[in-house]
Amino acid sequence: MATDTDKMSPTEMLYAGMQLTRPLLRNITARVEADLDGTGISVGERAILEVLLAVQQATAPEITQILQVKRQLVGRLLKDLVARGLLKSIPNPQHSTSNFYRLTEESKAVIEGIRSTEMARMTQFVERFTDEEIRAYFVVQSTINDVMISGYGENDASE
Repeated sequence: MATDTDKMSPTEMLYAGMQLTRPLLRNITARVEADLDGTGISVGERAILEVLLAVQQATAPEITQILQVKRQLVGRLLKDLVARGLLKSIPNPQHSTSNFYRLTEESKAVIEGIRSTEMARMTQFVERFTDEEIRAYFVVQSTINDVMISGYGENDASE
């Protein structure tokens, strides 16, 4: 999708940028899959391991909420990771049907290695942008995500 951004209004440019989301997501997923080759970890499993690295312990509903994905997918991935010995399933005293999940030493080492490789590559890539551009990108992406979850609010175009 080649566009002449100099002739676009800010609204048109934002819309064009949002149109890049689907191919960007596909490309990111393909890159992550390629980088995970040989680790025995899938993209979905990587996401769960990364969440648990950050929060230490979580239930399936908490992981589902953090990742904003389907509950069934998280349940299937958790079951497989536990069966492979990559996660510990710990009874939850407050909810008998919703266990806590934690990384094992093995899975912690795996996800830390994956993240280390990714961050080294990101460090090279980040040099293409100024700090301000990266901060602006983060703010725009976060805001778009929030708006897509909650709706357009006061500025809803359908009103």
